Amino acid sequence: MCAFCGSTSNVEVHHIDGFEEHAEPRNLIWACRRCNTRIGVVMARVGIGRRTRQMNPQAQGAKSLGQWLTAVLSMKGESDAMPPAAAVEMIHATPPERRSEFARKIWEIRRRRGTDRRS
Repeated sequence: MCAFCGSTSNVEVHHIDGFEEHAEPRNLIWACRRCNTRIGVVMARVGIGRRTRQMNPQAQGAKSLGQWLTAVLSMKGESDAMPPAAAVEMIHATPPERRSEFARKIWEIRRRRGTDRRS
């Protein structure tokens, strides 16, 4: 049960001092996701603790090199194919091994085209 609002839905561990690495029982309390996020925002505003990036299990990483390139170019502002926030989410949701696979493919294409050297 959330210690702040009493909700029993989406309850997770809240770190009282705002630092996840401080996992001692006296620094932990149950909070619903809504309260945990709100408290984190307030704490960040006053310089307490550190905001963390939450893993979104529903976020979909890039499935193809085309999707990856679209996300990267959109994030860099070189394309308007998708909103930058969605591009960043897709990039972060792409597993490291798939990112490495895309990098290998990009270098393979660059080598074939002769664009793998700096000018």
